[in-house]
Amino acid sequence: MNGGVSMSLIRVAGLLAALLILSGCALLTPSQRPEVNLVNVEPGSHEGLQQNFFITLQVINPTNAELKISGMSYNLKLQGQKLISGVAGGLRPLPAYSQITVKVPASANLISGLKIIGAFMEDPTQSVAFELEARLSMGWWRLPVTVVESGTIDLGDYR
Repeated sequence: MNGGVSMSLIRVAGLLAALLILSGCALLTPSQRPEVNLVNVEPGSHEGLQQNFFITLQVINPTNAELKISGMSYNLKLQGQKLISGVAGGLRPLPAYSQITVKVPASANLISGLKIIGAFMEDPTQSVAFELEARLSMGWWRLPVTVVESGTIDLGDYR
């Protein structure tokens, strides 16, 4: 009988430990997500058919805790086609309630670029849908935080 009670006690203790671990993991995820905004895209050098760019991103920390961003990957889509992508490492921690502007390298997907150019030639007055997806790596936390910004750009504003 004594063995049955100790097995039940071990099971209850194991269940409580699992619940504490899961609730602790929930506390580690920020209640408010960081924001990543596209500020600028500048052409860089090119090698063969690969065009390089520099993307300026604004990263905002709306929380009361420092974000230890160790790196990020990012994709910029136009009209649903992934056009520009890149990665950046060695980013500095972002203090609570602050923002930084980072200029990061990226490269273009030539095939998607040709599809987008073809769409612009068919309808040059259209507005362009964009989507920026950034995945932020947060130090020791293994799961990246994904942030998406989307909208449209009216090409008539740039003529």
